Amino acid sequence: MTIQRTLLISYILISLVSALLIALMIFAHFRNVLKQEIAHKLESQAITIMQQIDTTLFERLRNIDSWSHLGVMQEIRTRDVDKRLSVFLHELHKEYGGVYQELFVVNLEGQIIASSNAERIGENKRENPIWYDIALEYHRVSIETLTDDHLTMSIRVNDPFENNPMGRLCARLNWREMSNLLNESLAADSLSGEFYALLIDDKNRAIAFSSNLQDRLNRFQPISALADRQQLSGAVTAVLNFLDRKLLIGYANAKGYRSFSSLNWQVLIIQPRDLAFAPVSRVAYVVLVVLAITLFLSILASFWISAKLANPIKTLEKFTRDFRVGHAARLPEIRGSSEINALHDQFGTMIDNLEKSRRDVARVAKLAVMGEMAASMAHEVRTPLGILRSSAQILQREPELSEIGREMTDYIISETRRLNDLVNTLLECAIPREPNFTRQSIDSIIHHVIELIRSHLEQKQIDLQFDSPAEPLMLECDRDHLIQVFLNLIINAVQHVEQGGIICIKAIPGLKTLEIQVCDNGPGIADEYKHSVFDPFFTQRADGIGLGLTVVQQIVLAHHGDIVISDNQPKGCCFRLLFPYPKEKRT
Repeated sequence: MTIQRTLLISYILISLVSALLIALMIFAHFRNVLKQEIAHKLESQAITIMQQIDTTLFERLRNIDSWSHLGVMQEIRTRDVDKRLSVFLHELHKEYGGVYQELFVVNLEGQIIASSNAERIGENKRENPIWYDIALEYHRVSIETLTDDHLTMSIRVNDPFENNPMGRLCARLNWREMSNLLNESLAADSLSGEFYALLIDDKNRAIAFSSNLQDRLNRFQPISALADRQQLSGAVTAVLNFLDRKLLIGYANAKGYRSFSSLNWQVLIIQPRDLAFAPVSRVAYVVLVVLAITLFLSILASFWISAKLANPIKTLEKFTRDFRVGHAARLPEIRGSSEINALHDQFGTMIDNLEKSRRDVARVAKLAVMGEMAASMAHEVRTPLGILRSSAQILQREPELSEIGREMTDYIISETRRLNDLVNTLLECAIPREPNFTRQSIDSIIHHVIELIRSHLEQKQIDLQFDSPAEPLMLECDRDHLIQVFLNLIINAVQHVEQGGIICIKAIPGLKTLEIQVCDNGPGIADEYKHSVFDPFFTQRADGIGLGLTVVQQIVLAHHGDIVISDNQPKGCCFRLLFPYPKEKRT
């Protein structure tokens, strides 16, 4: 059986079993989460409405408490003969825009002496049973029993001088505001369908309810107790007498607000249980559909994954077979799992190492030829060159030497010097001197080289820029060798840039290596020649020898470094030298 078929069968079996188990766990988890979320939503809605009711009651109580202390209330003593108090109450009534049905003041005899409704002045207030007596800091507010969709609050007004009661300030609230709060809260959260909201008092009587319960409930109708009033909020499943079906009920008990103590009221948010948990059934259908789609996609993925894992292995196996017999020259591009990618990278590293070894062998062979040639030239050429140069120098001392003769002897001396330099360069390439490593400052070496070639720079008006970090860069190296490296690189750049060109030297310290860049804005080097620039005798200048960069590479390699050539932006060439830091620097 092939690896692809084995993987395919394994993935299909694993997908089937895993999908079934995961589907069951997901359904069980979502069912529990949905039930909790639905119950929590009803509970949160009840808490929100209860907080709004507590806040509303507190605001009304604080209003009547603060108004009772105003100086205008002293008009009670004169029975508000100038109607100042009535005007004040009328303005308050208008300002609150229908929140209060009426604001009025009664004297100790129970007669209305000032009112926001002028027609009521002079009438006797109808006394209703006190429902709640609420303490607010230093004063008490009485709340009368609900009648005719309004709730009456009253507070005693005292004489500020004698601290004796003068009368009472009364505020008649529109109780429909509570029903509106219940209706608006349901609509605000986009609750639709069979949802109900109910407000019950401390005796479990319905005192306000949403509009969809008006035909099923009467005010002060008893409601069966749902839970212990000590628990502030929660959600329960129950059956209420006015809704003959199983219900999910979220409830919240009043907590009061600031100095306003709780009236022990309770808000209920009600939804039929079968409708509340309908999303659970829908989740079951969704899970079944997702399971079917998952299985189908898993089978497709199994085919794709097995092919994706097997094909790279087949490709590498074929490449290995062809490479062994010499047919494969380039590693094919393969992308797969991390192991496949690692195997591909190792193959690539192996090919690169083999190719580098081949180039090193070729370079060593060339250097060996150069060594033999240099050794022969050193013995065969230096002696006659020395004789020619000495003879020319002797001839120049002849007093009767003609101008043409003097010019010819100058040619002989300059050419013999050039040939001698060529022989020396060949010897340096073929038999380089072992570097003498000492701790040197790279900044000092580069500044020294710049001073050596300053005349060349000024002659072509070249701008040489050296960008170095603030801290001195130290390196274990041979100072003379690195001077020769930077001298060759900068002279090479000077020879290729145009008049007024730019040469930039940049030192970039890293964690383990020091990178030094020598870049110019000259014509650059074509891609097809980049692999040959360090070969002996390769040059693009008519008067060049082609050994300067070979010497540079030899010195850099002897320093356990590397040299790379790349393009400069927007144009030109850039040589990047990478030197390892000393051990103490790396640590």
